[in-house]
Amino acid sequence: MMNGYDKQEALAFIVKRIPEKDHKELAGMIESLISQAIDADMDYMHKAGVLDEEGNAGDEYYEDDDAFEYMVEAIVAKNKLSPEQAVKVAALVDDYMDHQQAYLESKGLCDWE
Repeated sequence: MMNGYDKQEALAFIVKRIPEKDHKELAGMIESLISQAIDADMDYMHKAGVLDEEGNAGDEYYEDDDAFEYMVEAIVAKNKLSPEQAVKVAALVDDYMDHQQAYLESKGLCDWE
């Protein structure tokens, strides 16, 4: 996890900004899927070197496209989703990324761009 990052606080921040009506097919799963997206995002950042082992900024830059693909693939695999559901998850992850960025900026945790 990233130093200074509170997963539960971030989850609440993000979920309340994603209208269920925008993701009707995933209704009832949004909070769980966003939680999984956070975990996959942190995993991506550690594996890619964006974060070091202690959760501090690493030597690499966050690549949005790579992170997006990593998160979608992780969520789809974990939940054994169909290709149609994967498209819906991709739209949710796209929304997640915008709101995660807003959360990080609101906490002063985003010093890479």
